[in-house]
Amino acid sequence: MKRILSLAAKYANALFFSLPPSNREQARSQLQELSEIASDVELSEFLFDPTLSAERKETILLSFIQKPLDQIERLVSLLVSMKRLELLADIENSFGARLLFESNRIDVEIDSPVELGSEERENVLKKVRKITGMEGVLKVNLNPNLIAGYVIRFRDEVIDTSLSGRLKRVSQELGSGPREVNE
Repeated sequence: MKRILSLAAKYANALFFSLPPSNREQARSQLQELSEIASDVELSEFLFDPTLSAERKETILLSFIQKPLDQIERLVSLLVSMKRLELLADIENSFGARLLFESNRIDVEIDSPVELGSEERENVLKKVRKITGMEGVLKVNLNPNLIAGYVIRFRDEVIDTSLSGRLKRVSQELGSGPREVNE
Protein backbone atom coordinates (compact mmCIF):
# COMPACT_ATOMS: atom_id res chain seq x y z
CA MET A 1 0.00 0.00 0.00
CA LYS A 2 2.80 2.42 0.91
CA ARG A 3 4.51 1.76 -2.43
CA ILE A 4 1.31 2.58 -4.33
CA LEU A 5 0.90 5.85 -2.42
CA SER A 6 4.54 6.71 -3.08
CA LEU A 7 4.10 6.03 -6.79
CA ALA A 8 0.89 8.09 -6.88
CA ALA A 9 2.70 10.94 -5.11
CA LYS A 10 5.42 10.85 -7.78
CA TYR A 11 2.86 11.15 -10.56
CA ALA A 12 1.07 13.92 -8.64
CA ASN A 13 4.29 15.88 -8.07
CA ALA A 14 5.32 15.52 -11.71
CA LEU A 15 1.93 16.84 -12.78
CA PHE A 16 2.07 19.64 -10.22
CA PHE A 17 5.45 20.92 -11.37
CA SER A 18 4.57 20.59 -15.06
CA LEU A 19 1.67 23.02 -14.64
CA PRO A 20 1.80 26.79 -14.46
CA PRO A 21 0.36 27.94 -11.10
CA SER A 22 -2.68 29.41 -12.86
CA ASN A 23 -3.76 25.94 -14.10
CA ARG A 24 -3.30 23.94 -10.89
CA GLU A 25 -6.83 24.38 -9.53
CA GLN A 26 -8.28 23.42 -12.91
CA ALA A 27 -6.04 20.33 -12.97
CA ARG A 28 -7.23 19.39 -9.46
CA SER A 29 -10.82 19.68 -10.61
CA GLN A 30 -10.14 17.54 -13.68
CA LEU A 31 -8.33 14.94 -11.56
CA GLN A 32 -11.36 14.80 -9.24
CA GLU A 33 -13.64 14.18 -12.21
CA LEU A 34 -11.36 11.45 -13.58
CA SER A 35 -11.09 9.83 -10.17
CA GLU A 36 -14.87 9.73 -9.79
CA ILE A 37 -15.27 8.34 -13.29
CA ALA A 38 -12.64 5.64 -12.76
CA SER A 39 -14.22 4.62 -9.44
CA ASP A 40 -17.59 3.89 -11.10
CA VAL A 41 -17.90 0.09 -10.90
CA GLU A 42 -19.39 -0.53 -14.33
CA LEU A 43 -17.13 1.90 -16.13
CA SER A 44 -14.00 0.65 -14.35
CA GLU A 45 -14.79 -2.93 -15.40
CA PHE A 46 -14.99 -1.65 -18.95
CA LEU A 47 -11.79 0.41 -18.67
CA PHE A 48 -9.82 -2.47 -17.18
CA ASP A 49 -10.93 -4.85 -19.96
CA PRO A 50 -7.69 -6.07 -21.56
CA THR A 51 -9.34 -6.38 -24.97
CA LEU A 52 -10.04 -2.64 -25.10
CA SER A 53 -7.24 -0.72 -26.84
CA ALA A 54 -5.26 1.90 -24.92
CA GLU A 55 -6.31 4.63 -27.36
CA ARG A 56 -9.97 3.78 -26.83
CA LYS A 57 -9.54 3.87 -23.02
CA GLU A 58 -7.91 7.30 -23.24
CA THR A 59 -10.65 8.60 -25.51
CA ILE A 60 -13.39 7.31 -23.22
CA LEU A 61 -11.82 8.76 -20.07
CA LEU A 62 -11.06 12.15 -21.58
CA SER A 63 -14.52 12.42 -23.15
CA PHE A 64 -15.91 13.08 -19.66
CA ILE A 65 -13.66 16.12 -19.17
CA GLN A 66 -14.57 19.40 -20.81
CA LYS A 67 -11.43 20.92 -22.38
CA PRO A 68 -8.83 18.78 -20.57
CA LEU A 69 -5.46 20.37 -19.97
CA ASP A 70 -2.59 19.02 -22.08
CA GLN A 71 -0.86 17.77 -18.93
CA ILE A 72 -4.00 15.87 -17.88
CA GLU A 73 -4.21 14.30 -21.35
CA ARG A 74 -0.56 13.22 -21.08
CA LEU A 75 -1.12 11.84 -17.57
CA VAL A 76 -4.11 9.78 -18.72
CA SER A 77 -2.12 8.52 -21.70
CA LEU A 78 0.76 7.54 -19.44
CA LEU A 79 -1.47 5.83 -16.86
CA VAL A 80 -3.28 3.88 -19.55
CA SER A 81 -0.07 2.78 -21.30
CA MET A 82 1.55 1.77 -17.98
CA LYS A 83 -1.67 0.03 -16.84
CA ARG A 84 -1.85 2.27 -13.76
CA LEU A 85 -5.39 3.68 -13.96
CA GLU A 86 -6.08 2.36 -10.46
CA LEU A 87 -3.76 5.10 -9.16
CA LEU A 88 -6.08 7.95 -10.20
CA ALA A 89 -7.76 8.39 -6.78
CA ASP A 90 -4.40 8.38 -4.96
CA ILE A 91 -2.89 10.76 -7.52
CA GLU A 92 -5.83 13.10 -7.01
CA ASN A 93 -5.38 12.97 -3.21
CA SER A 94 -1.64 13.58 -3.43
CA PHE A 95 -2.09 16.41 -5.93
CA GLY A 96 -4.71 18.05 -3.70
CA ALA A 97 -2.46 17.76 -0.65
CA ARG A 98 0.45 19.27 -2.59
CA LEU A 99 -1.74 22.12 -3.83
CA LEU A 100 -2.88 22.90 -0.28
CA PHE A 101 0.67 22.74 1.07
CA GLU A 102 2.04 25.05 -1.63
CA SER A 103 -0.67 27.61 -0.93
CA ASN A 104 -0.07 27.40 2.84
CA ARG A 105 -3.44 25.75 3.50
CA ILE A 106 -4.40 22.59 5.35
CA ASP A 107 -7.44 20.29 5.34
CA VAL A 108 -9.39 20.47 8.59
CA GLU A 109 -12.14 17.96 9.22
CA ILE A 110 -14.66 18.44 12.02
CA ASP A 111 -17.14 15.90 13.32
CA SER A 112 -20.02 17.63 15.07
CA PRO A 113 -23.45 16.56 16.33
CA VAL A 114 -24.97 19.75 14.84
CA GLU A 115 -24.16 22.20 12.08
CA LEU A 116 -21.52 24.71 13.19
CA GLY A 117 -22.26 28.42 13.17
CA SER A 118 -19.96 30.88 11.46
CA GLU A 119 -18.45 32.00 14.78
CA GLU A 120 -17.63 28.40 15.76
CA ARG A 121 -16.11 27.73 12.35
CA GLU A 122 -13.95 30.85 12.63
CA ASN A 123 -12.79 29.88 16.15
CA VAL A 124 -11.72 26.44 14.92
CA LEU A 125 -9.88 27.94 11.96
CA LYS A 126 -8.12 30.45 14.26
CA LYS A 127 -6.99 27.62 16.55
CA VAL A 128 -5.67 25.60 13.58
CA ARG A 129 -3.92 28.70 12.20
CA LYS A 130 -2.29 29.26 15.61
CA ILE A 131 -1.09 25.63 15.83
CA THR A 132 0.03 25.15 12.22
CA GLY A 133 0.61 28.64 10.84
CA MET A 134 -1.57 27.61 7.88
CA GLU A 135 -5.05 28.56 6.70
CA GLY A 136 -7.59 25.80 7.25
CA VAL A 137 -9.91 24.44 4.59
CA LEU A 138 -12.90 23.28 6.59
CA LYS A 139 -15.03 20.20 6.02
CA VAL A 140 -17.80 19.52 8.56
CA ASN A 141 -19.25 16.03 9.02
CA LEU A 142 -22.44 15.73 11.01
CA ASN A 143 -22.18 12.89 13.53
CA PRO A 144 -25.27 12.51 15.74
CA ASN A 145 -23.42 9.93 17.88
CA LEU A 146 -21.29 12.68 19.40
CA ILE A 147 -22.59 14.20 22.59
CA ALA A 148 -21.83 17.94 22.70
CA GLY A 149 -18.53 19.37 21.47
CA TYR A 150 -16.72 18.20 18.37
CA VAL A 151 -13.72 16.28 17.02
CA ILE A 152 -11.18 18.22 14.93
CA ARG A 153 -8.71 16.44 12.63
CA PHE A 154 -5.81 17.94 10.67
CA ARG A 155 -2.51 16.43 9.63
CA ASP A 156 -1.98 13.64 12.16
CA GLU A 157 -3.60 15.52 15.02
CA VAL A 158 -6.97 14.85 16.62
CA ILE A 159 -8.53 17.25 19.11
CA ASP A 160 -11.56 15.66 20.75
CA THR A 161 -13.64 18.16 22.71
CA SER A 162 -16.80 16.05 22.64
CA LEU A 163 -18.48 14.87 25.81
CA SER A 164 -18.45 11.30 24.52
CA GLY A 165 -14.66 11.59 24.01
CA ARG A 166 -14.19 12.90 27.52
CA LEU A 167 -16.30 10.07 28.93
CA LYS A 168 -14.18 7.52 27.04
CA ARG A 169 -10.97 9.05 28.43
CA VAL A 170 -12.33 9.00 32.00
CA SER A 171 -13.44 5.41 31.54
CA GLN A 172 -9.98 4.43 30.30
CA GLU A 173 -8.29 6.21 33.19
CA LEU A 174 -10.54 4.51 35.71
CA GLY A 175 -10.11 1.12 34.08
CA SER A 176 -6.32 1.25 33.74
CA GLY A 177 -5.25 3.25 36.76
CA PRO A 178 -4.29 1.94 40.20
CA ARG A 179 -7.19 1.08 42.42
CA GLU A 180 -6.91 2.38 45.90
CA VAL A 181 -9.65 2.03 48.46
CA ASN A 182 -9.83 4.65 51.18
CA GLU A 183 -11.85 3.84 54.26
